[in-house]
Amino acid sequence: MRRDIISGMRADRALMAIELAVSRLCGGFLAAAMQRAHPRADPKRLGALTFLIWQLGEETMRLALVHQRSDGAALVEAYKRMSLRAIAEP
Repeated sequence: MRRDIISGMRADRALMAIELAVSRLCGGFLAAAMQRAHPRADPKRLGALTFLIWQLGEETMRLALVHQRSDGAALVEAYKRMSLRAIAEP
């Protein structure tokens, strides 16, 4: 059932556009916070990084849902480590 919902969302261009717009918005909020923490960081680079962090986080959750619980948990933990490193040292 979850795969059907995810597949349906991926097939609908309007829903994909909404998802990307929300990811860009939320990535922008993260970029603004990171810019305050790292004032010398390049804003354009931060924008790209935070968009990826946000988008990959969403995709990680989708992947976790379609795997066995322990495998899904391992994916989420790996994503958390990866994203925290990127946030700490952009």
